[in-house]
Amino acid sequence: MAETRNIPAFARRWGKISPALVPLFAVITALIISSLFIVLTELLTRGSVDVGQELNIIGTAYNGLLEGSVGLTISNTLSSEQLALAKQYTASVEIGERRINNVARFAGEIQTYGIATILRYGDLLERFSTLDDEALTTLGQSIEGIQTIGEEKLLALRPLLTGLGTLERSEATALLDSLVDATELPAEARTAIEAVAPEVSSMADADLLADLKLIQDTGLVRAQRLLEQADLLQANNLSATSAESQDLASIAALEVAKVRDWATTAAELQAINITAPGAFGEQMRIVKDLYDNELLTAENVGTALATELDPMLQNNFIILRPNNQVLIDRNPGIYGIIDAEDRLEGETSERRVDAVYLRLGERALLFFPSNLETMIIRSIPFIIAGLAVALGFKAGLFNIGAEGQLYAGGILAVWVGFSPIFAGLPPLIHVPLCIIVGVIGGFLWGALPGALKAYAGSHEVINTIMLNFVMILLVDWLIKSTNPVILLDTTASVPRTPFVVDGAKLPTFNIISPIWFVLAALFIMGVGLWQRREQLAQNMRLMIRPVVNGLLVLVLALFLAWVSVTGQLHLGFVLMLLAVWFTDWFLERTTPGFELRTVGANPDAAKYAGMSVKWNIVLAMALSGALAGLAGSIEIMGVHFNMTPGFFGGVGFDAIAVALLARTNPRNMIWAGLLWGALLAGAGLMQTRAEISIDLVKIIQALIIMFIAADYIIRFLWRVPEASAEEKERTLFAAKGWGG
Repeated sequence: MAETRNIPAFARRWGKISPALVPLFAVITALIISSLFIVLTELLTRGSVDVGQELNIIGTAYNGLLEGSVGLTISNTLSSEQLALAKQYTASVEIGERRINNVARFAGEIQTYGIATILRYGDLLERFSTLDDEALTTLGQSIEGIQTIGEEKLLALRPLLTGLGTLERSEATALLDSLVDATELPAEARTAIEAVAPEVSSMADADLLADLKLIQDTGLVRAQRLLEQADLLQANNLSATSAESQDLASIAALEVAKVRDWATTAAELQAINITAPGAFGEQMRIVKDLYDNELLTAENVGTALATELDPMLQNNFIILRPNNQVLIDRNPGIYGIIDAEDRLEGETSERRVDAVYLRLGERALLFFPSNLETMIIRSIPFIIAGLAVALGFKAGLFNIGAEGQLYAGGILAVWVGFSPIFAGLPPLIHVPLCIIVGVIGGFLWGALPGALKAYAGSHEVINTIMLNFVMILLVDWLIKSTNPVILLDTTASVPRTPFVVDGAKLPTFNIISPIWFVLAALFIMGVGLWQRREQLAQNMRLMIRPVVNGLLVLVLALFLAWVSVTGQLHLGFVLMLLAVWFTDWFLERTTPGFELRTVGANPDAAKYAGMSVKWNIVLAMALSGALAGLAGSIEIMGVHFNMTPGFFGGVGFDAIAVALLARTNPRNMIWAGLLWGALLAGAGLMQTRAEISIDLVKIIQALIIMFIAADYIIRFLWRVPEASAEEKERTLFAAKGWGG
């Protein structure tokens, strides 16, 4: 007791709170270590590391990951100073709106090749000003050929090339072709050559034959043209190996007319002392966006920036986005909503929320609802499939068959969704029927390895792995089969099933009337009050929690309807919440759930207590499969509306990681699944923004799983106390599955 009193209060509180935060610490640690992979990649690629640049790349990567997943990011806002280079340029060079794009593009390309290089190219073009673009291109393209033959050798071939040029083309070609396989120069060939090129009479037969074969290999016409270009180089005091000739070759490869434009722009920038063409080009693109949005209108861009820019910035709030895009609020405040016109089906158009912002001085905190909507949609199958794996864990079973069970549920759901047998059913019947059939499909496919485990003693890990392949390949055959056609849409360009009918699609939040949200909130409130009806007679304060729960349901529903800006967030989200609630209720509040957990903890004790171990094994695997089938049917009816071979692409296997991250706790599965969906949803934007491999997300996922499985590392790093006996018992989910 005395030792306990000596422990600081903070340490005692940390000891109570930190064990529950181990999964969060695992995620944070994985993100930190993944950053080191970025630094290591830079070190291996360049041999050195710029700390400031690396920190910027890491920040950009994780900012892109955050924006692509939950839609939150911080962006700069536009000020007059941020267009200083554009103002400096347009004050000296008169351009109109139509030239803005060209100047911006030229500046970006100058930045790519370097302003000094482009200026050097410009000087070289000026030196050859008597040649048109076509002639310059021909000269530049000839440099490599001249170098291949050798400039001196090519000039030495002049007598032969001139003499052969006096012959008919067919005669010259026939003469050269006759020497292809010759080892000695025939006398008649030498006579013919000397007749048109007397200068070669002093050459030995072997040397003359070698020169003729070289011409034949190069091509007579091409060799003659290369000689002309070599003469042109000599006339300008250049050799084919000089730096200027290499520049001519580079100019020809880039396109002469384009390089001329670059050189002109580079000279203009140099004249007004602009040394950062890349930054200048970005500013000009912003100016073009301002014109496109009719915020600047003067024909002369310099005039617009001098007279219209500052008043426009006072009356509009402009947020800068990557790739020189802008978001504009024409009625600015401390916070606001930026709308975007969204073209919908038909000829009508509606306004939808593009972003919500909060001013933070010269920056803005942005929220993009569409990104959050996408992340939630992607998370739903992981959460439900994670529940499926976790339920098996609770019974001491390692269900690796969620992938096959997803396919079993999905294929039945899509068949009921498009089959003419069920055509004409009202949505109120058709949608639940598709979901129920999908659940049954997963239930049966899960019950099969459960029965084999219970009555044949075969290991569920092996059974479920093999059954995954059976179902995946069965679905592949059902969709691809052409003789007979079973589930293939013969009108499609790729193997897939037909689309489900509209009446079988899950409704989306954006089309549901708010009155249903109110009714749902009242229902939740009413159920809570009914359950506490007896206690309420003694203490009216107990009504607070049911009322708050009802309000939370209403707020969440309205928020989801608002977030569904693209109209894709479907009622599968509600089914997911119900699946979480049902799984938690079944395991913690029902007798079958208690028996299932008891069998998972100690089969011998369960059997001694009169519980049927075999029945509970079958039940656990069947219910696990049913949840996976639910996930499959929701993904079909709510997102894709058809099915292709390889449809789920590893969702069932990722569900194992989600279950581990949630510590098999059904309530934690929501957060674990949302994290998994966030990583996948944000990966693309992270790759685009930071220009790093999308595989970084896979590294993060792998590290998270490793730290969850070996949490001693996390406990050591974050000074988390050793797991208690109760905590160890809760996390001992896979031991029985592996042990048999």
